[in-house]
Amino acid sequence: MAISKSVKATLRFYGELRKQAVAQGEAVKPPTYETFSTMARGLMEANKQVDLDRLKNLSMRDFFERTWSQKLLNYSTQKLLREAYESLMRRH
Repeated sequence: MAISKSVKATLRFYGELRKQAVAQGEAVKPPTYETFSTMARGLMEANKQVDLDRLKNLSMRDFFERTWSQKLLNYSTQKLLREAYESLMRRH
């Protein structure tokens, strides 16, 4: 769920950035996939740290780290990122 929230937050951020540029009459330049992906991953990492800080048990922390890493490499996560980016590009 945190991964999905991070991707949606990144999408909202770039949407708001585009709206502000249009309101000011500036040319809107869409971000590259690498930029979009880097920002989403940064938000994912921040969410992970918050959740990790809540865990007191060392074994649970290790389990959480492994599970999180596997989820980031998961096809569905990569697909979610790609679909969100494509959605952003359709708006530009």
